[in-house]
Amino acid sequence: MTTGLVFDAVLAFSLVVLAIITLRQRTPGEAVVQLMIFGLLLALSWLRVDATDLALTEAAIGSGVTGALLLAALRRTGFGKPFPSAVSAWLRYPVTIGCALLGVVLSLVVMHTWDSPAGLTDLAYAHLKESGTQNPVTAVILNYRSIDTLLEIGVLLVAALSVYTLSGPASGTPVKPPGPIFRFYMRIMTPIFWLVVPYMVWVGGRAPGGAFQAGALLSGLGALTLLGPSPWPLRLKRRVVRWGLTLGFSLFLAAAAWMWQYGNLLAYPPDQAKNWILLIEIACTLSIGISLTIMFAGCAGWLHEDPKRAS
Repeated sequence: MTTGLVFDAVLAFSLVVLAIITLRQRTPGEAVVQLMIFGLLLALSWLRVDATDLALTEAAIGSGVTGALLLAALRRTGFGKPFPSAVSAWLRYPVTIGCALLGVVLSLVVMHTWDSPAGLTDLAYAHLKESGTQNPVTAVILNYRSIDTLLEIGVLLVAALSVYTLSGPASGTPVKPPGPIFRFYMRIMTPIFWLVVPYMVWVGGRAPGGAFQAGALLSGLGALTLLGPSPWPLRLKRRVVRWGLTLGFSLFLAAAAWMWQYGNLLAYPPDQAKNWILLIEIACTLSIGISLTIMFAGCAGWLHEDPKRAS
């Protein structure tokens, strides 16, 4: 038995154990922390099967951003408040059994299709040069299935606008003044964030990366900014926030309308595909970062200023 196989077995066993532990937590705060740890191990699992793009997405969005949103929401409702007893009795165990059965079914499906043909893989690789990118994942997301991605960006925009609309005056408890360690961390990490985010967009054309990963990193910088000396109210009347929030979906939609003249929706001309994909990814990165930051601020109760204080 090789070392890699032993590592994979331990990793798979750890995921099952963490999933059970997460479902058995008594308080939402403990469950969220366990869920974030589970997400990091799941990202490592994706990395073990060479799905680097999925690993980056899981670590940045599945564990990082989702965990931050849940923790921000719990900030308003209480970390230590236990789950209702009815939830423990009638929901947790059926969910645990259902997840276990789903895992068994998915395992059987994978085993059954293990030696099946690659499906559309060969066809996708055959047209990779015409797609405008060297990264097959980016080609699928922004060329072969670009309409799906357009709808995903639209859903994210609607979610951010819904959070903004439903959030009332500021109700989150103020953050304590940051100490010297936090200030030093922000001073060092802010320029690093602004270097890594454009790099993630640029490298997505030929290697793992892209708009979703870069946007998640940008939202991480936004969350850190909100945790600074005083919460930053995100008013949509500010032109930078308003235009940045809608830029990704608007540009994507405009590209779809422009490409319609060539006969198909989002059918890029081969000689223009690379430029269109890069432009859309830059716009979507900004919109994703702002959307996730707005949702984090809304969950924490920092999205709007208190009218009494503002007056």
